[in-house]
Amino acid sequence: MVTREGDKEVLAAMASHGADLSKPAHTIHYLYFKSIEKAHSAAEELRSAGYQNLRVHRAPTASIWKLLFGPKEFSCIAEAHAVPSETAVFETTDSMNELAAKYEGDYDGWEASIEK
Repeated sequence: MVTREGDKEVLAAMASHGADLSKPAHTIHYLYFKSIEKAHSAAEELRSAGYQNLRVHRAPTASIWKLLFGPKEFSCIAEAHAVPSETAVFETTDSMNELAAKYEGDYDGWEASIEK
């Protein structure tokens, strides 16, 4: 679950690298689910909301043991172009956390391009 403090840290890092936070930035969101069906359901909702380049995959792991015997986790990655204002980011984070919870998953956060 991503919090407002995490969002503020990302926005501060973007600003410290010269980002103009009033310009649309390429933004990527990461969600994780326990089943591929739930990941696909979340992806469909995101597609309907206008997100693009949606991808659902088995989440990578560095552990061969976890890969073979551990719990399976599936990623849902969604992209958009959005203005990274604090208000917009908070609203998006809230909706992503709600979507993840709806399908018993986790929202792991976002990243964005630096637009000057």
